[in-house]
Amino acid sequence: MLKRLSSFWLATFSLVLAPAVEAQTQRTQRDEWQKVSEIFAAMDIQAGDRVADIGAGSGFFAVRLSPLLGPQGRVIAVDIDSAAIRGLERLIRQSSLDNVELVLSEPDDPRLAPNSIDAALIVISYHEMEAHQEMLAGIKQALRPGSRLVIVDNAARDPTASRQAQMRLHHIDIALVERDLEAAGFEIIERRPHFIDGDYNGYRRRHWMLVATPLQG
Repeated sequence: MLKRLSSFWLATFSLVLAPAVEAQTQRTQRDEWQKVSEIFAAMDIQAGDRVADIGAGSGFFAVRLSPLLGPQGRVIAVDIDSAAIRGLERLIRQSSLDNVELVLSEPDDPRLAPNSIDAALIVISYHEMEAHQEMLAGIKQALRPGSRLVIVDNAARDPTASRQAQMRLHHIDIALVERDLEAAGFEIIERRPHFIDGDYNGYRRRHWMLVATPLQG
């Protein structure tokens, strides 16, 4: 009888544990294929910095930035979606992320204070920004001198297609974004058109990365 009960509880525990293990494995795999450590290195950040995660969504990057910046640092998680912000509020409470603050932004305004951040990050969200020049202007005024903006997005399947056509397919050509950045007063300091290029978990992933810094004056 005791042996049968032990087998029962072992099986039950395995059923409960399996989803958690699977979720952790998926998170680790995403850290690897999305090259999170390389993205953070490109941002040139350190403990105590203030970093804006623009288009924060479910908080994947905000959660990873929080311990990196430490108790004296700050993650400003920015999103235009009120449902995403509510989800992030729950995540912050559940994970005790005391150095994360939330900003419900506008499509044409990140709602960041001038000269208030040491870096900004936009991952797979830039292609959604119709008012991209206004957003870049808002980000530029929020960045401190010498700070960096890192953008990672889906490579265009057809770079010759119109911007609207690319946006509908949730990708954007790196050259378009380079021109946007230059028009907004940024200097591009690193260009990686094949930042991520391969098959991961059965999906073909092709992402580029741009690193830029605001020009002064």
